[in-house]
Amino acid sequence: MRSMTGYGKAVLSNEYFTVSVEIKGVNNRFLDLSVRLPKELSSEEIQVREFLKNKVIRGKIFVYVNVEQSQQNGSELFVDWQAAEKKVKQLNALRERFKLADELKLTHLLMFPELFAMDLESVVETQIRPLLLGALEKAAQEFIHMREQEGANLLRDMRQRMRKIEELVDEIKEIAPQNVKAEFERLYRNVQSLIEEQNIDRSRMEQELAILSDRVDITEECVRLKSHIGLFNQTVENDGDIGKRLNFILQEMHREANTINSKTTMLEISHKVITIKEEIEKLREQVQNIE
Repeated sequence: MRSMTGYGKAVLSNEYFTVSVEIKGVNNRFLDLSVRLPKELSSEEIQVREFLKNKVIRGKIFVYVNVEQSQQNGSELFVDWQAAEKKVKQLNALRERFKLADELKLTHLLMFPELFAMDLESVVETQIRPLLLGALEKAAQEFIHMREQEGANLLRDMRQRMRKIEELVDEIKEIAPQNVKAEFERLYRNVQSLIEEQNIDRSRMEQELAILSDRVDITEECVRLKSHIGLFNQTVENDGDIGKRLNFILQEMHREANTINSKTTMLEISHKVITIKEEIEKLREQVQNIE
């Protein structure tokens, strides 16, 4: 199980560049990627997105990439050779045309900074992309590891809450017959008080009351709740996109708890149901953060 919140960062360097990658994740119903790259790496965005789509299923994911040039990296490392050759020919032509005695030197060429403009495509291909992919992989590993740790914490807490709910359901199920009996007696007293002075068929009246009191039997709801608890515990052990399924199971559990509450007049059962619903709501909040 993974949480949708997490953070990962990695920094890789070579002789010329330093690339840092940060990945942050928060809750979201679907996968929503926000990738921020330096302008010179805009062509790498599709590759970054595809990489992350293979790593995560859901969540709002923020990716920040930064590239810095190493101090020892001079622009002369990226000579525009075609422009330099053209400039040398032009300077030699000038020297010959005006019969200049001075020889052409490197210092003369250094006066033309455009000759040393970075060959961006080549630099990205040979120098930056390997750093980007390596840092992205490491940051993603750290990000996923943190998600898994958070998921393990959530799992422990959810199991504890589910055990508490199961204990309460067992207690309710044990006293469920008392609820039927109490409801029968309540209905019987009400009817008896209304027709006390009339000649009635007591046997027929008791049959009708038994039918009515049977409608307040909560045994079936307890059985379904237990079944939902088992399904929840089984689902949390699965991999993949389980958050939505868990949320659906909790909705069904909440429905059963409401039905139990509507069928009882026993305060003891009502109080237990209130606690069950509180735990279900806490679980639903936690499930929102599960991938």
